[in-house]
Amino acid sequence: MQRRTLELEIASDIEQRARMIAQREKCSLESVLEDGLTVLFGCSSNSEQFLGKLAYFSDEQLWNVVHLRLTFAQDRRIRSLMERGGEEKLSLAEETELESLLNLIDRHTLLRSQALLLLQERGHHLLEYMNVELAAE
Repeated sequence: MQRRTLELEIASDIEQRARMIAQREKCSLESVLEDGLTVLFGCSSNSEQFLGKLAYFSDEQLWNVVHLRLTFAQDRRIRSLMERGGEEKLSLAEETELESLLNLIDRHTLLRSQALLLLQERGHHLLEYMNVELAAE
């Protein structure tokens, strides 16, 4: 994978949280930020490799993965493309865009599932979190 150096201006509260995580996890600030960006924008070709990294995430980082959602614009676009695709044939560019968005949803689902599994293994009560009521026997 090709790597580039970028200068990025971020909000101070994000920097503080990332620095706390880096200090707690004994890793670099850059590593924490790169992991966060990989969760958001990583391609599916490295999903398996990244899933293994989740085990090293702090609980806070895992909860952030659990709460990861499509942006409003992405959600609106996927709904629009799916609706139009049901009515007429999409252009090749639109089909490619829809496939990319569906792959992103699949990736988020996989990451979220793995994060929830890790949190459960760490003793978090996920049924309470998910507001699931067990039926009385």
